[in-house]
Amino acid sequence: MPATTRPLVGRSTELSGLLDVLDRAAESGRASVLLSGDAGVGKTRLLTEVLSDAGRREMIQLVGHCIDYGDVGLPYLPFSEAFGRLARQRPDMATELQVDFAPIGRLLPPRRMIGAETAGQDAKIERSDLFDAVLGALARIGGERPSVLVIEDAHWADQSSRDLLGFLLNRLEGERVALMVSYRGDDLHRRHPLRSAVAEWSRLPGIRRIQLAPLGEDDVRALISSLHPAPLAERAIAHIVQRAEGNPFFTEELLAATEESDPDGESGAMVPAALADLLLVRLDKLSTGAQHVVRIAAVAGRQVPHQVLESVAGLSPTELDAAVREAVDSHILQPRGHSRYGFRHALLGEAVYDDLLPGERVRLHTEFVAALAKESVPGTAAELARHARESYDLDTAFTASVRAGDEAQAVGAPQEAMRHYEAAGELLPRLSAGLSAGLPVDPVRLALTTAEAAAAAGHPTRALAFVREALNGLPADAAASARARLLLAVATHAAAVEGELEALAASGEGLKLVPGDQPTGFRAQLAAAHARTLSQLGRDDEAARWAHEAVATAEAAGHPELSTDARTTLAVVENRAGDPVAARDRFEVIAAQARASGQIGDELRTRFQIGVLSLAEGDLASAETAYTECWQRARATGRPWATYGLDARCHLAGLYFSAGQWDASQRVADFVGERPPRLAEAKLVAAGFAVRVGRGDASVLEQIPMLRKRWDADGLIAIMSLSHVVDLHAQRTDHQAAMATLDELVEVITDLWQQPWFGARLRVSAVGLAALSASIGGLGGAARSALVERGARLHAEGAATVERGMLRGREPGPEGRAWTVRLDAEWARLRWLADIDPPDGDSHIDVWSRGVAAFGLEPYESARCRARLATVLRAAGRTAEATEQARMAAATAGSLGAAPLLDELGRSAGTARPAEAGPAGISALTSREQDVLGLLVEGRTNRQIARHLYISEKTVSVHVSNILGKLGVHSRTEAAAVARRD
Repeated sequence: MPATTRPLVGRSTELSGLLDVLDRAAESGRASVLLSGDAGVGKTRLLTEVLSDAGRREMIQLVGHCIDYGDVGLPYLPFSEAFGRLARQRPDMATELQVDFAPIGRLLPPRRMIGAETAGQDAKIERSDLFDAVLGALARIGGERPSVLVIEDAHWADQSSRDLLGFLLNRLEGERVALMVSYRGDDLHRRHPLRSAVAEWSRLPGIRRIQLAPLGEDDVRALISSLHPAPLAERAIAHIVQRAEGNPFFTEELLAATEESDPDGESGAMVPAALADLLLVRLDKLSTGAQHVVRIAAVAGRQVPHQVLESVAGLSPTELDAAVREAVDSHILQPRGHSRYGFRHALLGEAVYDDLLPGERVRLHTEFVAALAKESVPGTAAELARHARESYDLDTAFTASVRAGDEAQAVGAPQEAMRHYEAAGELLPRLSAGLSAGLPVDPVRLALTTAEAAAAAGHPTRALAFVREALNGLPADAAASARARLLLAVATHAAAVEGELEALAASGEGLKLVPGDQPTGFRAQLAAAHARTLSQLGRDDEAARWAHEAVATAEAAGHPELSTDARTTLAVVENRAGDPVAARDRFEVIAAQARASGQIGDELRTRFQIGVLSLAEGDLASAETAYTECWQRARATGRPWATYGLDARCHLAGLYFSAGQWDASQRVADFVGERPPRLAEAKLVAAGFAVRVGRGDASVLEQIPMLRKRWDADGLIAIMSLSHVVDLHAQRTDHQAAMATLDELVEVITDLWQQPWFGARLRVSAVGLAALSASIGGLGGAARSALVERGARLHAEGAATVERGMLRGREPGPEGRAWTVRLDAEWARLRWLADIDPPDGDSHIDVWSRGVAAFGLEPYESARCRARLATVLRAAGRTAEATEQARMAAATAGSLGAAPLLDELGRSAGTARPAEAGPAGISALTSREQDVLGLLVEGRTNRQIARHLYISEKTVSVHVSNILGKLGVHSRTEAAAVARRD
């Protein structure tokens, strides 16, 4: 951190809070803080004071800064700086850490320079290993002495650094390390990637959040007085106070300009209105040499090594020293360590850079390219690529971008890798003939690499677009092998976005281009992709034939590891054929082999299939394990948004919903702080619909337009969202909206999958029948007949789904059997309520009783069956049994916060909430619900609660409904009374 002479004014409370964090670190307590504030408000100054205190305590200090490289930057940069500082100050400790935590070595600055050896494919490290190494290293450092890690300017952090920060904030506890993260709050616009991350981090236990507000007028005056002990005209002081708006940096800069231009404040506009203009006033006071050095530093970024200044400035050592000294004495630049300089404030550098003339900017970037190309000065490929792009040195920018992408991939940062590759791809058409002739520029390889990074980063549609464009751009005389490579990529990425027909055509064409008489690993991959797509289309016989060919070809070519995908397809076909035990054994073996050989994509697919198989067999524990392993492996390998890892996460959320672990389901679907790509975000939003609808949250309807844009890329989004929206409309007794939603779902899936029979249609048909039943009360005879006719079609469609969509000749699993019973029960209920061909009392009671039993693994659905069974029992005069069923249903509904089900029970019993249900009690409330209840006790309105807890009023309303349901009360007043009593 830079030394400073500016006094610390008006920050006693914030400083006390930060020093308390140091105390907690020394006591092995959880010690993390998020420090935010507007640019120039004093975050760095405050942290400097904290580090000074840490120095007096002899704490080990690690400091890293994030730098704005735009869309493409160096992953984990602040951690490289922090460990690089440690290596300079404590080389013995750094050496020890590299031995015991080898991945740390990849972050040290010497390994990231352009001249460093590039990591090969075998030298890649998994992101989980890197994260664990950083955590372990910090624990080792803290074990020697209490330590503090400061990460500044996190608003410029790359995605990988944000992920690592989130990991540390979650895991650091008791390691005697204080973690302090600063960021500009005014930079966090609505779509800023750090915004959601901070929201999530703030919810972690023990995380302290400190917001630096502007200084009050008295404090600004005190600051002016301390900076300028000599008398200053009141008009000048008042003008500074007015313009500074409580910002210490503005105050300091305005004061400096006032001293130089108008100390008496006589001028109506003593300084320019914009901060950039103010900075230029100070820059104009420098000599030509000092201005030149400052502009070079602005082009460099936040910091510039002395070696780079020497190389770019073109000044003699004496002239350079004099120029730097002048810039430092003028408080524009500051020494950073032993060999670097940086702007005293980041805004200074930004303003100077923005003021450069276009030609001047290009020339300076060109000088940087020349300096970095020598490899005699420190720099990274990402830096070289940036300078080359800005100087229009397209050949250098291309090669540097490709290398930067390769380096990002090597450290598990696919998002950054994709950005670098994309930048290279944009430059490819404009490369010079000399580069094309002198270097192996392979457009096909670049397209494939870009698509691979995009898919790993969770952008499957972009991945497909890259390879489509490359395929369409191939010249007519292109080699068959090049076309086949792109066709394989099209087949792979199209299948991930509901493009099975395109995928099948692509793999089929590729197989024609690659002769089958000579077994090769590439043909094995093509055959495996062809088999996988056939399997997705339900053409299992053909899929098995091609999968067997793929396995045989891979083994004959001497590459048995390339048969993993095909063997997974064979296991899928085997499971569908009715042999789940053998299929599970195959999957387990294949997953282990795929992991051992580093085939993460095949491993994730296989683990996901284990989850699907286990869930279909009703083995929830094994399904949970498989889905969790798949999701966590995807995260550990830097691809949390890739297809199978993300799907496993969504299925896990659904599993927890079915198992009655609704809070766990919400946690799995909650992506706050993670910044998923749009498609992944849509999937997780849809995965969260189950619990939200179960708790009566009608705000899900507001998200349907956003989700609708993603249905063509993944039908699972439509199924997860619309099937529960049908349920929501049933709760609201709006059968017309329910039927419209159901019809839309069938239309969407039929269009995507080219057949109307999909497994979820059984469930949605049953829920649709429930919607008709909920709306039938009070209708006339003709209207009732129309609803029953619609119900008859729904029942027939649900039954057809069992035979034509779900089973494929097999016996249904536990879930299929349960929903089949439920379909019949809802059909009987509709006819009973309509009094049209109603079932007799005994058979009606029996079908609902069987529904209760069938949903033994799903508490919520079992409770819904109990609620409807209670109604039938009560109508049959079996009051005691009805009361018991209602009590059991209400207990489940109360524990889950299922307010709509409690309402249904209340209506069936003739009360708003059935007294016999029994409240679940305060202990059943989630922590957030308890927060809301505490504010209810204080008499707060929903709006006041929303402001206090930083949530929406709609969310508060849902929490209040859940609280009333769990406590078994009718009003907020009663809830408050229960809270006081308990």
